[in-house]
Amino acid sequence: MTSRPSAEIEISGGTWVLFDAGRSPSGLGLGYFAERTRSGWAGSETDRRVVLEPGEEVASLDEGRIRELWESGTPLTTTERRFVDDEGDLWLAQGVGPAWADRGTAEAAVGTRVRCVSSVATVIMVAGRGPADLSAEDLVGLVRVRADEVAEPT
Repeated sequence: MTSRPSAEIEISGGTWVLFDAGRSPSGLGLGYFAERTRSGWAGSETDRRVVLEPGEEVASLDEGRIRELWESGTPLTTTERRFVDDEGDLWLAQGVGPAWADRGTAEAAVGTRVRCVSSVATVIMVAGRGPADLSAEDLVGLVRVRADEVAEPT
């Protein structure tokens, strides 16, 4: 798979990687910070999300702008989970649909969107199940077979 554009920065003794994790049709982007360790990735509790402006290219950002984005980052919410697949790629599972649906009459309107943060891959949608309803094994299983997929522009 093709790696997403990224940039590294040292902050508070750690190495943080900012990924351009996807763009909307308007050009707004999802920036995603994860901390790289010697053995892979730190736990997702320290991850941060940021908005990337249209035309803002992660690989071209100076250290000051990356630090500014890191400082303005938002931690994951209870409706989001980050996981690592068998090949070391980072993925983000986000709940979609009305928050009040919790297994009620709107079950068909909720689900999970799973996107690769570190590489370009097809976004996966799971209907009727939120991220909390999916085990780590379920999530990795969703993304395990993707070698021949054509990536979507999201």
